[in-house]
Formats: sequence, C-alpha cells, structure tokens
Amino acid sequence: MRSWVSPSSPPSSISSRQGQIVGWDWPPGSSSCSNPHSGGPPPALAPPSRAVDTDEGEFGGRPRAAKCALLESGCVDRVCTADRPAGDGRDRISDLPDAVLLSVLSLLPLRDAGRTAVLSSRWRGLFDQSLLDFNACQPFPPEQGRGGGWFIRAITDILAARPRIRIRSFRFVMYGWGFDDRLAVVDGWFRALARHGAREVDVDMFYAISMPTLPGSLLELSSLETLKVDHCRFPDAWPARVPAPAPWLPALKILNLSSVNVSQESLQAILSNCNSLECVKLKNIIGLDKICLRSKSLARLYGDFGGLKELVVEDAPNLEELVGIGLPSGKAKVKIVFAPKLQVLGYLGITVRPLILYDTVHDGGIVKLGAMVHSVKTLAIQVPFSEKGYTVFVVQLLKCFPCLEVLRVEPNKQSISQRVSVEEWDTANSIRCIEHSINRVVFEYFGGEDCQLGFLTFLLRIARALKLVELYCWTSKDWDSDQIELVEPKHRASPDAEIQFLGIYKPPSDLYVCHCCTQRCQEENRVALL
Repeated sequence: MRSWVSPSSPPSSISSRQGQIVGWDWPPGSSSCSNPHSGGPPPALAPPSRAVDTDEGEFGGRPRAAKCALLESGCVDRVCTADRPAGDGRDRISDLPDAVLLSVLSLLPLRDAGRTAVLSSRWRGLFDQSLLDFNACQPFPPEQGRGGGWFIRAITDILAARPRIRIRSFRFVMYGWGFDDRLAVVDGWFRALARHGAREVDVDMFYAISMPTLPGSLLELSSLETLKVDHCRFPDAWPARVPAPAPWLPALKILNLSSVNVSQESLQAILSNCNSLECVKLKNIIGLDKICLRSKSLARLYGDFGGLKELVVEDAPNLEELVGIGLPSGKAKVKIVFAPKLQVLGYLGITVRPLILYDTVHDGGIVKLGAMVHSVKTLAIQVPFSEKGYTVFVVQLLKCFPCLEVLRVEPNKQSISQRVSVEEWDTANSIRCIEHSINRVVFEYFGGEDCQLGFLTFLLRIARALKLVELYCWTSKDWDSDQIELVEPKHRASPDAEIQFLGIYKPPSDLYVCHCCTQRCQEENRVALL
C-alpha cells in the first residue's frame, strides 16, 4: 500500500497507523496548526514530492526500523510518554506491561481476546502468549447465529494455526448440547495438547444437556499433571488384569472427578498405573461401587463415598489422608490393609461396618483388637447419638488410635432433628488418646443438646493436653446457667483450654469442606474438598 504525504505537513498531521492520513486540524483554532483561511474549507494538500511506502520504505523522513524503536520505547515525535500531558490522546493501555495486558485478555471471551491482535503491533503477539493458559469457555448467552459449532471450530482453528506455541493449561467449558457428535474433533484437541506439552486440563460440561464421552486420547497426554473432569463419561481404560502398554499418564499428580460416569476397571487402572499420582478427589461418581486402592505414590484420597459398598486400601505405602464425607450415610465396608503413613482418617460412623484396621476388626464395637493405629493424628467420626450404645461405640473406636491429636465430631442427623435418650459416659474408663494426646476438638452442628453437651463435658474432664475446642453452632441457642457451669475451667482437666463458638450457615459436609486439614488447605489453596 502506498500513501502520498506532503513534505510540508507537520508531524502531528500524520497518524501513527500505517497508511492512514489525517488532515490538518479543522475547524480553525482547534490546535496550534490551525488553518489560516478561517473563512473557508482547508486548502488542498500540495502536490506530493515523493512516494512513501509505509510498509517497507521511510515514514515521515524516518526509517521504519527507527520509528518502531521509538514506538516501543514510548517516545513519538521525540516526546516520551512520561513527558506527555494527560489527555493527549495517546494509547496508554498499550504502554502497560505484558503481565497486565495478559491479565486483561484472560477476562475477555475467546473471540474478543483474539480480535485484539489487530489493534497494533504491540498487541499482535499477546494473544498467543495468553494461550499459555488457554481458557476456552463458551460465551453465555450465545451471540445470535453463533452456537456451539462455531465455538468448537474456533478452538480447532486456533490450535491448528499455532502448532509451536506453548500451552500450559487448557480449560474447556460448554453448555447446551456440548460436543455431542464431535468426539473426533475433541480427540484432535487432546492430541494437539499432547504436542503442546499441556500440564493441566479441565473439562467442565456441568451445564450441558447430555453427558458426553471423552475420547481415549485424553489418557495419552504424557505431560499432564492435573486433570479435572465434570459431568462427563470417562474413557474406558485398560482393565487392571491386562498390563498397560506404557505407564499411564506418567506425570499426573492430581485427579479431580465430579459427577463423572466411570467404570471400576478404568478408575482402578488409573490408580494403579499412574506412578506420580498424589491426590484424588471423587464426588458423585456414577457406575462405581468398590474402590480397591493399590498405589505406591498416592498421598491423599477424598470423596463422598456414600454409594460405595466397599473401600479397600490394599497397598498404599505413602497414603497420608483418607477422607470419605459420605461414608456414615451409606453402608460401606472399609478395610485398611497397608497404609503405614496414614495420618488423617474420616468419616467413620456406626454404619461403617465392618471396619478393619490392620488386625483390628470393629463392628459397632471391638470384635478383635490387634495392632493399634499409631500413625493417625486426625480422626473425624460421626457420633450416633440417636442409637442405643453410642457411648460404647465411641469409646471402643477411640481406643484404636492411641496417638490421636485432633478429633472432629459430627452428630448424626436423627439426633439433630429429634429428641434422643442421653447416655452416661464412663469417666473411669481409660482412653489413652483423650487423656494424653488430644489437643484440639471440633464439634460440627453443635446445638447444645444434652447428648452433645454430655460428650463435650466428658472430654473436658479427662483431656489433660486439650488446648482448643471449636463449637460450630448451626442454631442460635441461649445456654442456661447449669450448662455454662458444666464447661467452666474448674471442671476441666486442662483449665487453660480455650472454647470458641463459631457460626455456620450451611453444614460443612454439604459444602464438601475438607475438615481434617483446614490450615493446610488454606495454605495450599484447596479449601474445598471437591
């Protein structure tokens, strides 16, 4: 493209956009370069003396390379940005650092973020940089005439046109019909992400009408470290009895499945063959009634597990945390064969039977007491206050964990909604962990009922190492003088223990809060269990 520029034109009359000519200011008096003929239209430009190629030649008497250097330094017409007065019309947004502009792009819909590449040379490469964290979320509400098909084509084109850029994470969110009938296209995405070295993939189809099936190429991303899937059918994996041809997702560390339909064989293959897997979170899993854990690397396993029939920890030498929020609401058999580093365990209840901890069999009461579990430091239990013999159940269960430091207590729902018979606690019965090691007790759904208050006072009277009691009160209840008297320091084995009353608006288990490691969850930005 060629444009003709008069040599007599002042520099301010020429736009910085390539090939665009801006005439002298008009009307008169609008700038320092006003038209001297105030009574008429601006004069015609003088005949051009030479042609200027704005792409390859000189612009305004300067070499193109020199002008670009000035633009990049923030100085145009020998006046730097810092010396320009406010309101001079300069594009100050483009002067911001790349990190700020990339943050702006991350907040835009995919289509609008791509369009910024035509603004100027300053923005041209930023969109490619923003794809380092590829946030492919379908706009809502959809633009007229642009449905899911256009969105899928846009992602396909972006991946095809940029074969060499680095993509660290890929998040894909769709609604409506999702990617039904386009499985081959999504398969191509995962293969492209494997070439780009993607480390995190998040597929969220929660708002889709149907539950789409993910392609098997998802399990071939050798660089993948974090995988999150919501409302999808998980691809079939190799059965556990058939040796996998290669290590499964060798770099995978975190697996988060929510409302996913997955077969027992597929989950078993992933748990057993992902040699770097450290944390697994499972919520509302469909098609699964048994988990048999055999993993040399797994450190944390979380889930609701309310629909399970059996949970077996067969060989988990590095497992530190095992939390099943929904275990007490189901009828699962729990068996822990080998987990020597297990420190956090929950939620255990009277319905979790039989509970087999190494050589100890617990079936509502101790049937066989073998080796105690010394490694567990944090235990979460559901106390069945509405069941006869709940005091015996709790006492016998706590005897299995002599080195316990943190005890979390949740009442069963029946004891909250109706009056129950109150049983006496035997203070003469020696319980090693309560007397010597428990330093923190947390009560959930604490309403001050006599059954709950009886357990609290029982702990206060014999817990010598107790430092903190947290009562999460879900109702506003006025305590009478007799109840206050029971928890006063003179009735405590540890007079310096602090009692805190905390309010909650929803039951913690409904929020899927990771009760057993709150402080570390906040430090590691994983407050929510699932």
